[in-house]
Amino acid sequence: MYLEKIDITDQLPRAHGALHLKSAGKSKIRNLFQQGSTKALFPRKVNGLECVVINTSGGLTGGDKFSNIVECEDQSKLTVTTQGCERIYKSNDGSAAIVENKIVLKNTASIYWLPQETIVFDQGKIKRELKVSLSSEAEALIVEPVIFGRLAMGETNISGCFDDTIEVCVDGKIIFLDKTRLSGNISKLLKRPAVAAGGSATAIIIFKSKRAKLLLNRFKDHLNTYSGVSLIKD
Repeated sequence: MYLEKIDITDQLPRAHGALHLKSAGKSKIRNLFQQGSTKALFPRKVNGLECVVINTSGGLTGGDKFSNIVECEDQSKLTVTTQGCERIYKSNDGSAAIVENKIVLKNTASIYWLPQETIVFDQGKIKRELKVSLSSEAEALIVEPVIFGRLAMGETNISGCFDDTIEVCVDGKIIFLDKTRLSGNISKLLKRPAVAAGGSATAIIIFKSKRAKLLLNRFKDHLNTYSGVSLIKD
């Protein structure tokens, strides 16, 4: 009789998920691949295709890895959102959760990238990247809101690491690049006037459109004291 050797480690199970969606026309799914803890639902078609992305693991923690690729062909209209807020929980081993998002828009395609807020809990760590590549004729609305702790729950002292990169390219040329890295006592960093002036929530909104200049003043009317808006010319 032989006993099989089994190696036992104390490594915690990790969540992995992947999504690859390609849309065509105004409301057609050309290709769809989903794997692991990532699921995509398509509840309705209103002025285009709507996709709701679900993380069935319930949140992100150290060692988790998720990848989303969204491609829109000519004349495609797509809205992407999430079922709920993404939660970045405490990293037990000190590693970061990895999230890689990629959006590709061809010709006159358009996308509304509207995920619900990402909530960073104490000791949470995440390294996230969003790359958007589109043609000069395409239109995109990108919104990325982040909340550091829930004030109503008394979560006012948040530490961890938030490493976030957003890159937008038009016809292969980078027109927007934002890198945010908050490490250590995040709540203390957010109190600095040049960071968030005491705020605990941030949002980046990018609107790439031929209509952007016409809407500039309307955007300014909705800003608070610590927000700003810029027009990036071709």
